[in-house]
Order: sequence, then C-alpha cells, then structure tokens
Amino acid sequence: MARRKSTPLRDALSRMFPEAELQRVATVEGVVQRQRKVEIVALFWVLILSVGSGTQRTLADLRRSYEKATGCRLSPSAFHDRFNPRLTRFLKTLMGQALESMAQGVARGGRALVGPIREVLCIDSTVVRLHDALAGSFPACRTNHTQAAAKLHTVLNVRGEGPQSVKITSERVHDGPVLRAGEWVRGRLLLFDLGYFRYQLFARIGEQGGYFLTRLKDNANPTIVALHRRHRGRAIDAVGRKLRELRDRLQRSTFDAEAEIDFRRRAYRGQRRRDRLRVRVVALRDDVRGGYHWYITNLPPELVPAEDLGALYAARWSIELLFREMKSCYRLDAIPSRKRHVVEAFLYAAVLTVLASHALLHALRRWADLGDRRTPLERWARLFVCASPELLAVVLDPLTMARYREQRLLPFLAQEAPDPNRKRQLLFDRAGLVWQP
Repeated sequence: MARRKSTPLRDALSRMFPEAELQRVATVEGVVQRQRKVEIVALFWVLILSVGSGTQRTLADLRRSYEKATGCRLSPSAFHDRFNPRLTRFLKTLMGQALESMAQGVARGGRALVGPIREVLCIDSTVVRLHDALAGSFPACRTNHTQAAAKLHTVLNVRGEGPQSVKITSERVHDGPVLRAGEWVRGRLLLFDLGYFRYQLFARIGEQGGYFLTRLKDNANPTIVALHRRHRGRAIDAVGRKLRELRDRLQRSTFDAEAEIDFRRRAYRGQRRRDRLRVRVVALRDDVRGGYHWYITNLPPELVPAEDLGALYAARWSIELLFREMKSCYRLDAIPSRKRHVVEAFLYAAVLTVLASHALLHALRRWADLGDRRTPLERWARLFVCASPELLAVVLDPLTMARYREQRLLPFLAQEAPDPNRKRQLLFDRAGLVWQP
C-alpha cells in the first residue's frame, strides 16, 4: 500500500529541482518580476521534459506543450518574450547547482577505484551547428558549409553517470586551453583525446597529484630513460634512444618504458622557461589491424599494468555515448533560433534534461530494485523520451492526480528499462574497470 501512495518519480525530480529553489533563483536572476500568465516553475519543467516528439525544439512547440500541460492559453508574443537573457542566466545557475550537487554526492558515496584513484573523469567536447546568423557570436571552423557552431566542453564522471562540468564556447576555441589543471585533479584520472595534448597540461596534472592517460602523438619524440619490462633474446637496446628510432623497428607485443620530454612552460611575465617532464610511454600491438596503439601517461606500472591501459582508455567512450544520447534523444543539436541567449538557453536545458533523466533512472532503480548493470543509459534515454509527456504531467498535476498517473507509469518503466539480454556486457565490463556506483 505504501508503494502505491508514494510518487518516486515526482519526488526524485522535486528533490533535484525544488520548487522553492526554482522560485528563489528566478527572483535573483530577475526572471520573475511580477506574476503573469507564464509561470516560471511550469516553464522550467516544459523546457526540461518536452523532448517527446518532433525533430526540432521550436518555441511554438514549447508554447503548445506549456498550454497542454497547464491549461493556460497564451499569445505567441507573451510566451516568446519569456526567452530573454534573464531566463538564460536562470537555467545556467540551476545547471551549475545541479552539477555541483551531483559531484558532491559522487564524492561522498564513492570509494577508490584503483589504488589512490578516486574518480575517472572523461573530458571531451562536441560541436553543435547553429543558424548562420550567429556567425558573429559562435564562429565555426569549417565555414565552407557551416557559418556558426557552438562547442560544448564537458567533464564526465564515469562513476557518477552524468556530466560534472559544462562550458559553452564557439567552435573555434581550441579544446586544450579550456582544460586547466588545479587542485580539483588530485586523486583523479583524466582521460582525454589528442585535442588536449599539451606537455604543460601533463606536468600540471602531475604536480597537482592527478593522473592522465591519452594517446601519444605521432610526432612525439621523447627520450627513453628506462624500461619497465625486459624482453629476452635479441631485444633492441632502447635506453638512451629517441622514440622515433624505435618505432619502425618495434616487434614486441608490449612496449612499456619511462621517458623524458623537454618542453617549454607557459609564458610568465613575458618569459618562458624550459623544463623536463618524466612520463610513461606504452605501446600495445593490435594483432587484428596491425601496428601499435601508443599511449602516454603518468600512471605507475605497479598500479596499472601496460596490458590494461588500452582497456582503461576505452572508458573514454562513455562521454561519446553521452553526446550521442544528448543529440539523438534530447535533441541537443536541434536549435533553430537566431538569438544567442535563446541558443544558450536551449543548450543549458539539454544538460538539465540529462541530469533529470539520470535522477529518474536512479529513483526507478531503487523503487523497482533494479541493478544498475541491468538498466543501461542508452536504453533508458529512449524510454525517457517516450514517457516525457506523462512525466511532465506527473510533475505539474496536483498530487492526487500525480499518484494516479505514477501507478500506471511506474510498472511500465520498471518493465521496459532493464535490458532483456542479461549476458550483454556493459562498457565497464568490456574495459575491465573495477568500480561501484
């Protein structure tokens, strides 16, 4: 009986975005100056949960969703006027609060993954094409076919199953300078691609007590100073040589060595000093495709063996899956507006939709006693989109009606969320990671 009276879906969303907090932030940001027909709490939930139909999220579609959910008839101008810079700041503030709350929850409930590593963070960016009229605010790189594009820089906590920080820039802003290593990297392993490859960044991560793992650039030429693994027979004497001298002659299945790289620090007071960085270089032979996969890291060999680095780096695909989820399910790249503040509002709303979706999934797992490995995120994202109109009604309806709706919606979600193929391996199983949510 208690379960029928509870509203776990509504409660999960209300805990993440309390109505009182929505009203407070709206007042602080100046969104609510006087009570009008467009109620800010209802508008917020319409923005977050109206992802169920259509290929684009137009303001006209959102207005119709608002009218359907609230029963309030609006003129187009009254609704469109709500999409102003104040609403954008309102959504950005809520996104920052939600990301910070999620990060703190993961830190409190987590344990070390491997040795001193507490968290694995995947860092990457995705490009969102925009209307050509925004070329001045968001200039694109490939102007032969796209004049305007935004870039969403994201740090994803692998164990938290959601983004930890988000920053919006134009496409022309390079990935590398956006990532700054401070005290926040201590005890964390950062996985990123070649777009963030900078020796200054590697050195800074190590100085702050963090770890990194990425691909090694083809033109990198460090000096080998020690081998972590000796090979019998007529092995090449690698110590003291440059890496380029060894690459074409390498035949062993695994190459694991300590190397030194000379690089120049960032300019300080107009001067740049030279420094030396000690790193670990690993090559793993690909017997299927031929050749080697080269990695650079500061993970000690006693903590992560060379054979496990490739599988560990594969966890970076979790952020690619997040971007695919946001674009294919939550229509991140369906932004037809010509106004910068409207575009930013839609981008922030897409991130908030992901956070709300993941919060609902955790609530459903607790309510139906479902294991996290039985309910993969991609499957849930499609189910969330299918159920979004009912979820919007659950949030905005009176409590009695919300309970009635959840009595029908919860069993449906609990039945459809688990993957019917129980033997299917998830990303963490394939990567060989030891973790606990």
